[in-house]
Amino acid sequence: MTVHHDDSPPAPGPEPVEERLRAWATEDCDRIAVTMLVQERELLARPAVRRVLVARSDDGVRADWTHLSLRLTELELDDAEYAFLEVVLAIALGRQVLLDRVLPLGERRLAVVLRALTAWAGVDTIAVGTRS
Repeated sequence: MTVHHDDSPPAPGPEPVEERLRAWATEDCDRIAVTMLVQERELLARPAVRRVLVARSDDGVRADWTHLSLRLTELELDDAEYAFLEVVLAIALGRQVLLDRVLPLGERRLAVVLRALTAWAGVDTIAVGTRS
């Protein structure tokens, strides 16, 4: 019995969806909304959210914000998750959202929203996080 080893490196697999979405998001609002989802981590990791949000095309992938907004109520989300996605969609689609939607977010998601708002305003001197 002869065993052959292939010493060539494995072919690179497709980039993670997060990186492909970042590459697609060239417009400010898209870039900020994608960054919010990547920083939040949990929602974009869910297959149901990816299925509704990520649209595949010949050029790669893109975020289909309209499809997500239409299917948002069909996803099994708690109040904090739903509120976070509402804020993401407000930025991505230029919609209004009531400020009280940040109340159920919790510290981690609220920090993501605050960083997104500072980026959207074009400010890079405001630090969001715990100060010592």
